[in-house]
Amino acid sequence: MTKENINNLLLTRIAVAVLGESKGWWKTKFFASSSKSFLDYVYPRSKNIQYTVAFDAIKSVVDEKVGPNNFHLFRLSINYEEQIHHQLGLSNFEEYLSIDKSRELLINLSKNLSVDEAKGPKNIGNINDLDDDLIQAFAAEYLKADEKDYETYPYLN
Repeated sequence: MTKENINNLLLTRIAVAVLGESKGWWKTKFFASSSKSFLDYVYPRSKNIQYTVAFDAIKSVVDEKVGPNNFHLFRLSINYEEQIHHQLGLSNFEEYLSIDKSRELLINLSKNLSVDEAKGPKNIGNINDLDDDLIQAFAAEYLKADEKDYETYPYLN
């Protein structure tokens, strides 16, 4: 997997986390300004801590929907998770905290991929085939759910 793929996975995670929180898909408030201030106070030496804790919380929510034995955007194999964590520490992602910017990011990553309006868990492939196409599929699935106002949980075997 290329560095660009890892960055796109991370950006997709961030965009979905922000949009999902705004839609109430998960009952979190990690992207509110008060949350960032609190987390920065509690973890003063941790860069981008609000993303790390949000991803962990969302992982639990999605695990309940798709089962903990499946992979999904917030639970990938350890080699991907390590690369994503490393990439998270390299940059500042605050521009994606805007709902409009997160939607724009998903639009760009989905590249007009057409998906059906499948609510709930949806198998979109295999973890061994994780590449640009599956990243595009994750982005398209969550973008459609955001546009049509329903919850979806794409996952991988």
